[in-house]
Amino acid sequence: MNNDYDQKYNNQQNNQTSGWTAPESAYVYPDQSAGGLPPSHQRPPDRSSRTTRVIGIIALILAFSVVFSAVTGTLVYQYMKQQTEPTQESSGTTAPTETTGTVQTPPDNDLLNPHFSLYEAASLHEDGKETLTVMDIAKNGKPAVVAITTEMTVTDLFGQVYRPTAAGSGFIISADGYIVTNNHVIEGADTISVVLDNDEIYEAELVGTDPTNDIAVIKIDSDDLPTVILGDSSLLQVGELAIAIGNPLGELSGTVTAGIISALDREITLNSNRGPQRMKLLQTDAAINSGNSGGALFNSFGEVIGINTAKNAGTGVEGLGFAIPINHAKPIIESLIQYGYVRGRTQIGIRGQDINTQMAEYYKISEGILVIEVSPGSAAEKAGLQKEDIIIAANGQEAKTIDALNTIKNTLKPGDQLTLTIIRENREQKIDLVLQEELPDSYKPANYNRQADQQVEL
Repeated sequence: MNNDYDQKYNNQQNNQTSGWTAPESAYVYPDQSAGGLPPSHQRPPDRSSRTTRVIGIIALILAFSVVFSAVTGTLVYQYMKQQTEPTQESSGTTAPTETTGTVQTPPDNDLLNPHFSLYEAASLHEDGKETLTVMDIAKNGKPAVVAITTEMTVTDLFGQVYRPTAAGSGFIISADGYIVTNNHVIEGADTISVVLDNDEIYEAELVGTDPTNDIAVIKIDSDDLPTVILGDSSLLQVGELAIAIGNPLGELSGTVTAGIISALDREITLNSNRGPQRMKLLQTDAAINSGNSGGALFNSFGEVIGINTAKNAGTGVEGLGFAIPINHAKPIIESLIQYGYVRGRTQIGIRGQDINTQMAEYYKISEGILVIEVSPGSAAEKAGLQKEDIIIAANGQEAKTIDALNTIKNTLKPGDQLTLTIIRENREQKIDLVLQEELPDSYKPANYNRQADQQVEL
């Protein structure tokens, strides 16, 4: 069975292809310029828009294709052209550098709660509970599952600007309004609206996101809200009851579908703007459709044991849905609420792009990871890594793809040393750097180039 799923994280369209498909994007309503509006409530009020990364996301998909797209060809052409220009001679080995401030202090944000605890905010699994009927699970769970509508500013490849509206799902984890959803549901949104089960509408603000694991937390200003009960996904067994509640098609909020847990720890590969990410997900045959993303998957005790995130929509294929195990999500959710980002992850400080075998042969360069950009002040810059270097190994292990480099890097922590083997001016050399902590966009300088997200950040 082919388990390579193409995670495109694209709110502009609902990707449908034959065979295996990406995790579902938020359901996209018709262009509002043509009169299309969310059917369940009015269009959210405008707020100041921020630049989206739609073009970058589309280009990312092209960049990882084996077809030599115009974007890829241009990048490699520039690399080849600049290789012929005089450059400063480099030594064979660069000494390790000191990197200060590898663990950051969270920014001022009144949405954050450094003392937040899921144990206190949401009811957790308890032994000895009795199983419930599907009716009871729906009755207890629906009030805490919400419909999410987003509006964003999109610039297409021809420079035309429009504002599509998309929809997804989420679930409330605290009485004061913290809501969990998928990152791809709210990514790039200018406005986020939340509709409760009782049809009350709230404007939501973004607390933090984890694109790597497709998890986000938003918040509405309220109190005494109904909350879900969080279960223990490590106790699941194949064949157990699975109930999905969400907002399929963006207009059927509160929809309940039933099935079973079809498989545990199903490893698939999702592609994001941070490169291929391997994830172990729950597999279920409970119907998960467009707009269900971010909704809750319940067990027979009425507890949330997963975040609905993916489905297979190939022709002739039914009953294949996937959810992020709640045990995997819990520490991420807490970190997002406490700090606004997931602490402890490592970052080199570059943007890179895979140079596969075909490209390497065609352009007569080394196969590996082409460094497109080195972030100012990053661990990479301090260590002497340069634009147009090609990474081929890390800590003595082959790392000619972003996936391979991430696998090695993710075993380390901020402050650890990473030794990269690179090709520079047709010469192999080693560079030692001290890994920094991966930061969210809010930490990055004002001149941070979002358009360059057609490459992958490392």
